[in-house]
Amino acid sequence: MVVRITVFGILCWITPFFASGQTFSPDIVSIEGLKFSRFVLSVKTLANFSAHSKAESWLFILEKNLCWSGVFKLFDSANNFCRVSSERLDLQLHVGIKEIGRPAVILTVADSEGIALFEEMIPLVQNRLRETDVMEVINQITEKLTVQPGILGSTIAFSFKQPGYKSVIARINTHGQHLAAVSHNRFINIIPEWNPDGTSIVYTVVSRSGTSIYLDDLRGNTQFLIENEGINMGGTWTKNGKALIFSYSRKGNADLYMYHLETQKLTRLTTHPRIDASPSLSPDGKNLLFVSDRAGSSQIYNMQLPSREVHRVTFTDSRNTDPVWSPDGSLVAFTKFTRGRDQIYLMDSAGENVRPLFQSPYPCEQPAWSPDNRQIVFSSKRGKDFKLYTVFLDGRGLRRLTRTPEGYAEKSPSWTLRRIDF
Repeated sequence: MVVRITVFGILCWITPFFASGQTFSPDIVSIEGLKFSRFVLSVKTLANFSAHSKAESWLFILEKNLCWSGVFKLFDSANNFCRVSSERLDLQLHVGIKEIGRPAVILTVADSEGIALFEEMIPLVQNRLRETDVMEVINQITEKLTVQPGILGSTIAFSFKQPGYKSVIARINTHGQHLAAVSHNRFINIIPEWNPDGTSIVYTVVSRSGTSIYLDDLRGNTQFLIENEGINMGGTWTKNGKALIFSYSRKGNADLYMYHLETQKLTRLTTHPRIDASPSLSPDGKNLLFVSDRAGSSQIYNMQLPSREVHRVTFTDSRNTDPVWSPDGSLVAFTKFTRGRDQIYLMDSAGENVRPLFQSPYPCEQPAWSPDNRQIVFSSKRGKDFKLYTVFLDGRGLRRLTRTPEGYAEKSPSWTLRRIDF
């Protein structure tokens, strides 16, 4: 069954998960050896849980969310989510049901020997296990084990083009749910970027008058930062959210500028006669990656701040674009044109140890990091249109994020930890 609805001006199709085909793709080759690890977890169901009439469907929801958190591999998963069978066990998860008082599913996290470490409870509402409650509890387990907030249910913004309509900024959660529009104007909207705390978003608006940078606080208030003055594209925030760096064209030349929100002051950062674009500021604010054609093809450069000394990072004949720092500042994801198509690559903060995130027979571009440094969302064209996909940092677990039909294009993702209920 497919339900057709209109949400916030976005025409979309909502398909029940079990019929959506959202499974992991086999058409990738994983690249091993990255600095990334997940807990190997064995899920053990207690007798009172296994005997429940809905045990199978509830176990499906639990294992799916444990996997999609990016924190766990599942030892001999009943549903083949992140399944492993040969790796050393790190943890056990004992799943039972509380039958006295308010009914609930009880999750007991134990060490590899089965010794209990801590317990979490998921309430049953009218004998239903709500996935939103499962997300919340697994996020809590994640934070206790990793000292990082879990990302389940967090929000991804992107540029969304419907047939017959201009591109809008839309958002969706980690499970491909709650698709809705962010921008509400009649122009072309592209390249969204969340501010550090997820309370506002900046994006580029293209009209007949030119291009503008909009700042949207998600409460119906939109501020024009730079309006209709040549080519204004992209954006990367300072850590405190008080300034934004973007590509800005004055007198026909696109350079990088910093815009201070409180003073509305522009500070010019580059002065090269070629195009400088796609800035990405390191988490510590000391290095600014950007793309320039100053060497004859699109390559990635690094500006050290505050000295503004620039040096080239990539040295290939083909183009390298879309650089973006990881949240911990240790890695850079970028798009590299190789063997006739774009692919997602990683390199370290010095621009060395370059390697593919994974190898795909399809074009893949415009990477964005999950807030916890464990996953990457990107745009890939596997048919007529670009769609959004996520993959773990070890190159495994590729899955499609959205469920939009053919004819709908999705590009330029940006990921915030905030869970937004529109």
